[in-house]
Amino acid sequence: MDDAPRTFPVSKYLTSIKRLLESKVPDVWVHGVISQISDRGRVIYLNIAEFEEGNVKPVAALPLYLFAFEYTRLISKLSELPAPFSLKEGLKVNLLVKADIYVPYGKLQAHVLDIDPAFTIGELALTRQAILKRLRDEGLLRRNAENILADVPLRVGLITGESTAAYKDFTTTLESSGYAFRVTAAFAKMQGNETETTVLAAIGKLKAERGLDVICIVRGGGSKTDLNFFDSEALCRAVALCDIPVLTGIGHEIDQSLLDLTAYEACITPTDCAKRLIHQVELTWNKTQTLATGIASGVRLRIARAGESLERIRGGLIRGVSSRTVKERGRLDGAQKELSKSPFRLLKEEQGRIDRDRDGLTIGAQKILTLEKSRFALVEERVKTADPKRILAKGYSFTTGKSGKPLRNAHEVHLGDVLVTRFADGQVESVAK
Repeated sequence: MDDAPRTFPVSKYLTSIKRLLESKVPDVWVHGVISQISDRGRVIYLNIAEFEEGNVKPVAALPLYLFAFEYTRLISKLSELPAPFSLKEGLKVNLLVKADIYVPYGKLQAHVLDIDPAFTIGELALTRQAILKRLRDEGLLRRNAENILADVPLRVGLITGESTAAYKDFTTTLESSGYAFRVTAAFAKMQGNETETTVLAAIGKLKAERGLDVICIVRGGGSKTDLNFFDSEALCRAVALCDIPVLTGIGHEIDQSLLDLTAYEACITPTDCAKRLIHQVELTWNKTQTLATGIASGVRLRIARAGESLERIRGGLIRGVSSRTVKERGRLDGAQKELSKSPFRLLKEEQGRIDRDRDGLTIGAQKILTLEKSRFALVEERVKTADPKRILAKGYSFTTGKSGKPLRNAHEVHLGDVLVTRFADGQVESVAK
């Protein structure tokens, strides 16, 4: 029994480590990025983390604490600076810390003693700003927002953790809406080093699905360090270049992640993301209801107006037909009377015309014959007057060539031509010299 190992209660062991840390480990300056601040009244808890350049994943994290009066003293010190600032998440700080351990939980934590204001620039913020600048310069920051969200986005692609509260909140909200949402889930790790690769794979899987109206990336609340994984440049680029609208509902943080800024629209929580889709469907449903009501009212009004118009037309037709009937009866009566008198008058007129035509034929034919004989005698006299024999008999002559062609001009005659001159009693030939 004397050789049995010495043993200690847990509390005594941890207390001895605490005393050893206090006596052996000196106060040192440690710098990092504030990833979380929590005010618990008497005690203020902080987390600082170390990041490699170009990477939003922390290399290491250190929990810290300081009492409320010490925190007030630090804030007062910072407010008196020429360029005052306040402690907030994403700020890079250099702190004087004393090693300590919280015995009830065996948790290593350091006690903040002081701050170096000159060393205050957020490494995480710088990295974030650099990614943001590249996305803006390349026109990718609002690229996904140029997509058109369907009026009725019922076919939903969902990226979240499997069997998580975020998945339940999102799907339960959609199910309780009464609309026929159809959710296609692609599960991924939503915190830790696998976040980037698994979410990228989920985006690729949903893009290959046919007919999706929207993709939602949702995650429940968490620390700032956990949510920093959604500042990944690769994720931002994948969302920006996605040809489907992407909605985010990441955590309960007020500050937006870069993925929120790149998405079509950012919602605060998974539930809010689901409500946004429900609101879009409700807007379309209400518009449809309004249009249907308007169409029904318009149709009823048109029917009423058409009925009134038809009634007016019917009345007009009845009056018009009655008036026209009366007029036509009057006209028919007048025509009947006229017809009863007309045959005798027409017969008398036609008989007179026939008599005139008969007299005209008897007398007119003789007149026409006498007139035509006079015309014929006049033409005959003219023909006789134009006869060449009569002209020659008056003492005239005319000369032709040997061929018999009349010569009208002296230049038609050439030396040696035989000329024939005709007289009333004969002809004489001569030669031109």
